[in-house]
Amino acid sequence: MTEEGLDYAEVLVLDPLEDSPRPLWELRRHEETTLRELADILAPGLISLESRGFVEVRRFSGWPARWDEGVPLTGDDLARESARAEVWSEEPGDVVLAAHITEAGYGFL
Repeated sequence: MTEEGLDYAEVLVLDPLEDSPRPLWELRRHEETTLRELADILAPGLISLESRGFVEVRRFSGWPARWDEGVPLTGDDLARESARAEVWSEEPGDVVLAAHITEAGYGFL
């Protein structure tokens, strides 16, 4: 845990969302991390932040898109979708996941 009450994965997800919403591939910090590693590292942070009300996650059929056009993802649906490596890719196929920081989340930036 960091002194702000967030773990490392949560910080890695939350920091780039100051200017959000952003598709998950924009949370990638460097190319050396494979998509599988990225999903394994960041998905738990994303899930935790969503469950704590610090971010919202939505599913889109393409990006860019208007935020209100996305389908909200929570709980088991979010866990299943965010664990797939391809949703962290710049070419995610027909499903794009995007995250948006909430007012509660801004308190941790």
